[in-house]
Amino acid sequence: MRFFEFNSIKPTGPLSPDQARIKSLKDQAKRAQAAVKAERARQKIQTGQQDLAKVESTKKMTSNSYKAQYKMNNAYTSWMTAGTYGNFNDALAAALRKKKAGAIVVRVEDRNKVIVYFS
Repeated sequence: MRFFEFNSIKPTGPLSPDQARIKSLKDQAKRAQAAVKAERARQKIQTGQQDLAKVESTKKMTSNSYKAQYKMNNAYTSWMTAGTYGNFNDALAAALRKKKAGAIVVRVEDRNKVIVYFS
């Protein structure tokens, strides 16, 4: 603030009991509004956390599965399944065993039918 702005501020005297009561009620209303706003935010966060926990628990229930597939004779034959495995390493090992046994091409796909390994 500048010096001349201090001159415009007038000191206020003490409030009368009626004015003090009104000021007190206004302050109390502001605090109540802030408390309501904070409670709504808390409840929103809590429901979001519950939804997130629900999604994460269903995600853990579905196990990953990988399917090892191969083509034995030529590239125009259909894919044959070597097996379905619970993790990628087991499926990859099965696919590589088929490749070593003479398969022309092998692949590993996940449960969403996305090819994660192709050789």
